[in-house]
Order: sequence, then structure tokens, then C-alpha cells
Amino acid sequence: MKKSLSLIAALFGSSAQAGTFLTATIDGSFSEWVGVPVLSSDGGDSGSVDIGNVQIANDDNFLYISVTYPNTLSTPTFISIDSDSNTATGFDIFSAGLVGVEASWQNDFPFTNGTGVFNNGLGMSGDFFGSGAALISSPGNVAQKEWAISLDITFNEDSSNVFDDPNFDILIWTDAGGGDVSDPISYTLATAIPEPSSIALLGLASLGLMRRQR
Repeated sequence: MKKSLSLIAALFGSSAQAGTFLTATIDGSFSEWVGVPVLSSDGGDSGSVDIGNVQIANDDNFLYISVTYPNTLSTPTFISIDSDSNTATGFDIFSAGLVGVEASWQNDFPFTNGTGVFNNGLGMSGDFFGSGAALISSPGNVAQKEWAISLDITFNEDSSNVFDDPNFDILIWTDAGGGDVSDPISYTLATAIPEPSSIALLGLASLGLMRRQR
């Protein structure tokens, strides 16, 4: 069913989610996403693009997003980032009070937002293609898509990093038909977990240092 935007804003707000550390290959196989938490789930809409399950992960270099589409209609899909997690700044998608976004992608095409301005024309710089574009598994209508977005991209307006704060909000949405949105998701970038062997070596090194200090 199409989400009631006011109901989402009133009842849920942003759902805080600790990040998942993962490196995904943008090849349309989606095997890496097995076991990654679903951060927003909806389905059953008909006649237009239906945002289904949303999964998000990252490694040290990229933010990865996977979205399913129950009716296989998936174009256009917008990804919007609220860099400062402040609904009072940036663009308010559908005037629903869910997010105030500063950076967006239509399918894979990047653009920047301003307060009350959907596209301020200032853009971004960095991977991919030097313009902040996303890598996307398929540009057409499919049942599932995945994206990679560089964590090093910067706003052309002031050269600040889009992901300067490891905590930010994400909204996945479409303006096709009557429109559809994911839940607003508060995501925190994950860091790599040391391998057990590395932890063991670190422990031995600490033990040796303690012995030398006696």
C-alpha cells in the first residue's frame, strides 16, 4: 500500500540503524545482501513504482544500497541524503517533514538540494565520473537494484564532504504515479571489525609491553 507520508512523520520519524560493514559488487547478483538487515519494508502497491525492502551497508570507501520492487517497476528511484539530520535545512521531500536533504541521486544522476530548492544546480565532485554519480546495477525496470556511492564526494558549493558526519538520514523515494517513499532511515557508517588473529596479536603486544614495564 502507498505510505501515508504524514503518518510516517508522526509515528516513526527516522529509524536509527547501526551500519553494516560490507563490500558489495554492483553486478546485479545481490548475493552479498543475504543476511544484511532490512531497514525499511513495504510492498503490494500496484500500477506504479513500489519501494519495497531497503538494505544499506558500507565499507571504508562506499555506501551501498539495495532496494527491491515488488511489481518490478523501479524507474525513477531517488536516493536522498540528509547530511546533517536536520529537517529544517535542505529540501523537504513531498513537504512531508521526513527529511531535509542536501544530496540526491535520480537513478544514478547526482544533484544537490537546498532549503526549499529541489535542485540548486551546484552539484558534487568526486567518484564516480568526477561528478559524484552513483554506480547502479541496472537503469531500467527490474525487481531489485543496488547502488554504490563514494564516501569521498564533496559539495561544489563549499568543498565540504557529503558524508562528513558518519550519522545521516536517508530516504528512498519515487515521484512516479502517486509517489512512494521508504521509511526515513538514520544510518551510522560502520567500521571494519578486526580479524580474530589481529585481536590476538594486539593482545600479545599489550602483554609484552606490560611485562617490560614491570
